[in-house]
Amino acid sequence: MSLIIIFGLTFATFLTLVIVPVMYILAEYIGMKFSKQRNRVNS
Repeated sequence: MSLIIIFGLTFATFLTLVIVPVMYILAEYIGMKFSKQRNRVNS
């Protein structure tokens, strides 16, 4: 039982500190790519 709790807390910490910021960076990068393409089409 304690191993499950420790693994769950470790996984949640990893998810919060690593995966969430990476997803924000990827979303920003994709948004910048789309805005550059949109600016080329409008120009």
